[in-house]
Parts: sequence; C-alpha cells; structure tokens
Amino acid sequence: MPKWLLLALVTGTLDAAVIRGVVVENQTGKPLARALVVVQPVAGTAGPSLSARTNPYGAFEFPPVAPGAYLVSASKRSFAPWQYGQKQWKSAGVPLVLEEASTPFLNLRLQRLGAITGSIVDENDVGLPEHDVVVFRNTRPPQLAGKGRTDDRGVYRIGGLEPGSYVVRTIGKQYEEGGYLPTFSKETARLDEAQTLEVNLDQQVDGANVRPFSGQLYLVAGQAATFPPSQVTLTLVSEMGSEMTVSDGAGNYRFTNPQPPGTYELYAQAQGNDRRGTGVVAGYRTLLVDRDRTDNRINLGALPDIRFVLEDTNGQPVDPRKVQLLARRKDLSGEGALETLRVAQGTVKLLPGRWDLSMAPTASYYAVSFSGPRNEAVEKGRADGWNEIVLAGPGQETVKFVLSPTPATVHGVVSTANHDPVAGAPVFLEGYDPESRKRLMDVRVTRTDTRGQYQFSGLAPGSYRILGSFEFQMPDSAALDAANARIVKTEKGRDLAVDLEIYVIR
Repeated sequence: MPKWLLLALVTGTLDAAVIRGVVVENQTGKPLARALVVVQPVAGTAGPSLSARTNPYGAFEFPPVAPGAYLVSASKRSFAPWQYGQKQWKSAGVPLVLEEASTPFLNLRLQRLGAITGSIVDENDVGLPEHDVVVFRNTRPPQLAGKGRTDDRGVYRIGGLEPGSYVVRTIGKQYEEGGYLPTFSKETARLDEAQTLEVNLDQQVDGANVRPFSGQLYLVAGQAATFPPSQVTLTLVSEMGSEMTVSDGAGNYRFTNPQPPGTYELYAQAQGNDRRGTGVVAGYRTLLVDRDRTDNRINLGALPDIRFVLEDTNGQPVDPRKVQLLARRKDLSGEGALETLRVAQGTVKLLPGRWDLSMAPTASYYAVSFSGPRNEAVEKGRADGWNEIVLAGPGQETVKFVLSPTPATVHGVVSTANHDPVAGAPVFLEGYDPESRKRLMDVRVTRTDTRGQYQFSGLAPGSYRILGSFEFQMPDSAALDAANARIVKTEKGRDLAVDLEIYVIR
C-alpha cells in the first residue's frame, strides 16, 4: 500500500473511536465463534447502531465510531445474553464511554444457561423410558420453560434455562400395563407442594427425580364441525401447557395422550372453503375432563368481527392512525405474543377465545375508559392497562376506547449522590395503587440520554412508582419495594419534574 494512502487512512480516523475485543466461554476461556455483538448509541451520541459476528477465533472489531456513550451486548445460542458492565444476570448494562481516538479492547465472557437433570422412575425405582417431562417457571400460573424426554434408563436433561426458580412435572402417560398421572417432583400432584429448584448460570441442577403416581387418565376426542367438513387443527390447553392434534377430513379428532382430570380450553381452527371464499374458521369452548370424553363437539364458524370505536372525551371520533392498539391471546397457560392491530378500516377479525387489549403509550392521548365483551368474573383494572375480552364465536362485537387528549408527562434527571448526571441509566415507571400496594399495569422503561435526562409521556392521571437504576433489567414489585422506589402522582395535562438519584445495591 502506498505510504500516502496509509497516511490518509490513519488521518481520517484520528478523531474516531474503535471498539474491538473477543468473546469467550466463561468457564473454559475458549473463544466463541459466530457470537453476535451489538453496539447501540445512547441518546445524544451521534454514532450509529452496529452489529457483527465474531470470527473463528472469537474476535470482533467495529468500524470507527464517533465519541460518546454506547451500550454493548453479546449473545450466542445456549448462552445467557451479556451486557457490558452488568453486575449480575438481572442487572442492566452500563454504557461504554468513548473519547476521541480511544480503542478499548473488550473481553466478553458468556455464561452457559442452566440445566435440570433427573430420573423418572416407577413404583420400584426402575427408570421409565421415553417418558415426557416439562419444566415450568415457578409462577402463577406456571410458565412453560422447557421440555424433555427420558432415555432408555429413565434419565432426562433439560437445558437452556435462565436463572430463577423452577418446578418439574411429568406428563401423564398411558402404558400397556397402566397409566401414570402428571406428577411434580417430589411426588405431589399439587403445584403449591412441588419441589422448587433454583437454577443458576454455568450450573446443572441434579437429582430432580420424579416417581409419578399411578392413576386413571382420560381420552379426549370428538368432532370438529365445519361446513363443508374439512381437516381441523385442535389445541387442548390447561394451566400446565397445551397439546395439539389434527382431525381427519370429516372433522373427527382424538388427542394422542390421555389427559388427567381437570378444566381445559379447546381451540379449533381450519381453512374455510365455502362459496363465500376461502377464509379462516375457528371455534372455542371450555371443557371439564372427569371421564373419557369421546363425544366432544366443537362448532367452527367465521371469525368474530371486532368494531373498534375510538372517541375523545367530547364524543368526537379519534383517527385510529394516531394511536396503536395492542392485543395478546390469553388462555389457561398464560399470555401469548404481543400483536399490533390494524384498525384503520374500523373492524378487525380475531380468533375466538380470551384476549387482552391495550393502547400503546402515545404522547397525544391516554385511555380514560374501556368497554367490550368482558368476562365479568375478571377484576377490572385501569383502562390504560390491559383489558380482557371474551369472543364466543361468529358475529360482530364492539370495543370502545375513550381517549383524553391531555395526558401527563414525567421528566427529570438521574444523577449520582455527587449530583453528576448518569448517561444511559434505565428508568422504570410502574402504575401503582398505594392503598392495595399492587402493580396496576406493565412497567414502562426508558434510558437517560448523555445528559442524564429521561421522559415518560402519554400518562393517565394517577399514582406511579419510579426508579433509576442499573441493578435491574425489569424489576418486579418486590424489587421496587426493596429499592424504596419513589411514589409520584400525575395530574391531567401536567408535566411533572422528578429528579432521581441512581439506586445502587450496596
């Protein structure tokens, strides 16, 4: 390379910073090839967002970037995601501050996700081969975290688990010589009595053994009715997960695994082929399994039409393009993935069953009231949170949001005890009822800019808890209690200034 060209290249990057480093396995120090490294600028930094894969030696290098503050993270399958500067698993990353012409070299150590292993044995402690096992997060309702199957000796291993508390449960299974009921470790049918297992990174929890109870399981079968008859996909859901099957061409179905006694939800879906065109048809019903149920009938029909009415507090229509409506499917096993609804045409088709609806935060409006086909047994919350509806079948339902154009705003500066602003600090805002001491809605989170400033807009009047801290990625209510999060009260149309001292666990 000519000397003048080399000099030009060097001169052109004198004011830029270069981020380079290596990603290795935490326990062995071996380099991790093809790990993903992401660099994101903190608000107020002129640099772009960048990503790169490590080479076969675990090394990475980014093009020169502008000086400023950046968040750096690394990830790879079977390893826990890592953020530069985080103190522990649930902590948030700390910005990497780059000065002109700085060239930091980062040694990023990724920890493997945890695992649980054990044996499934019969009455005589003999291993049960090919017996299905599931791991749940120890929540209410429990959340499915992993599945496994025993080998020929009755031994199983389920990996890829984040740190936390878990319970293990076998799946009911019918052998030729008899059936085994779903059973938690250690030998109980009740979730509240199950053995809890604490999983950590780079560790394996051994000895999560289960001796499932002998007992009666029941067949679930029947007919899914469509016109004309067609093949139908059916899903049977309980608090402990779901099972799927496909009917024959006449709609006759049977779930492969016999089921333990209990309450279930049955969902059915097929591609319609009537004269009106090809569209999805679906059905939903609840089901009590207390015996062999081989005559269950579920009727499929056109999807419900949901007419969304958006009005302001004066009864004037609100342009649906100015807001974003969110939905998530809900069943006995928990909540589904978040969906964005397209309501510009006024109606939306949703599958029958239970749904949560909400309006995404916006600087222009907040939800004052909500009405729709509710489940009266469900406790009503704040309209600006999640609102549950139940869709029974074909027909039109009306969902109405009343929106106020005078939302509140909370803003401020996060600083250290010495009053120095903190860049890139996570700030958490929780809708909160001080009397019942309950969380009323999902926590909102933002990060401060390079001057330590943050802002939350589109807030309904009411009480909130607010905290600025690198100690959490997403704190639960107990963590906010322990941190003595500050309680603030917003008023309609008011901008509330709340400066915060960064919270640090000593």
